[in-house]
Amino acid sequence: MSLVLVGLSHKNAPVGLREALAVLPAEKIFERCREEGVKEAVVVSTCNRFELYLAFDEGQSKAPSWALTLLERLSGTRLSVHAYQHGGADAIEHLFSVASGLDSLVVGETEILGQVKTAYEKSLAAKMTGKLTNVLFQRALYLGKKVRSETNIAVGQTSVASVAVQLAERIFGKLTESTVLILGAGAMAELTARHLQSQKAAKVVISNRTYERAAGLAGALKASALEWEKFPDALKEADIVVCSTGSSEPVVTKAMAATAAEARAGRSLFIIDIAMPRDVEESVADLEHVYLYRLEDLESIVADNLKNRGGEVTRARELVVSKAKEFHAWERTIGTAKEGSLKHSEAA
Repeated sequence: MSLVLVGLSHKNAPVGLREALAVLPAEKIFERCREEGVKEAVVVSTCNRFELYLAFDEGQSKAPSWALTLLERLSGTRLSVHAYQHGGADAIEHLFSVASGLDSLVVGETEILGQVKTAYEKSLAAKMTGKLTNVLFQRALYLGKKVRSETNIAVGQTSVASVAVQLAERIFGKLTESTVLILGAGAMAELTARHLQSQKAAKVVISNRTYERAAGLAGALKASALEWEKFPDALKEADIVVCSTGSSEPVVTKAMAATAAEARAGRSLFIIDIAMPRDVEESVADLEHVYLYRLEDLESIVADNLKNRGGEVTRARELVVSKAKEFHAWERTIGTAKEGSLKHSEAA
């Protein structure tokens, strides 16, 4: 069998292109793959990347270019200038790097491992995995845990949520007198709320389109819940707004922010948008006394954190390269009389 990968990430593609893919349902990709006779496909979609992994049977004349064309047709967007394409050993090493947190905006972050697991499970449930992708993704998850247990790559602020809170602290100092409004009640919103709680923010308010989810999260974190239709008024009182919804369209508009800014009478409003697609209209940044920070703005904090983990990154990279070579050697034996085996153990 042969493995190919096509993807876009924060490293090489503008946000607009990543947004066009972020709203693309995995099932639509799976459906097209089935029509073309491709039986194994996994879609990894996060706030900073969109990747499609495909495994082809011997004799199928598919290539990374086929996968790229598929994504361009489904998204209606030209991607070739910014997309990366890998096959075989390079695709394996890339996935292992992703699962280990080496390819993340925040190197060493922990959320990516769960996101890779979710992507794999979604493909498994859709019956779009087979021998190669099953073992590949199980191995990637194993390695991601191994890297974090055997190196200190995860020491420090290692998630987008934690860096967002670190940014808020840079702006306000201690958060003990700050009111924070969180839009969204998903995993990233929960992580952000927990980090804020650990920094003893004076007040945390959570708003979500489904009020029950906001109330449930708020109850678990001893925060306050707010009906979705009331959050525009809450912008007038919040010092920091963290946006992390799953909306395909911006939820905070320039007009909405302008109304809030006027009511604040010169008090600054800081908005941190960690959603993909973006939750805040870009023109909001043009408003006086309103400061908008996006995923790409977190890079300076990321760079600071990396300085303290340079040696650990090298150790993690060595593990990834070693295990990728091991897996590729096994991959080449699939379907042969001397098919090898892989073991998940401390010695593996």
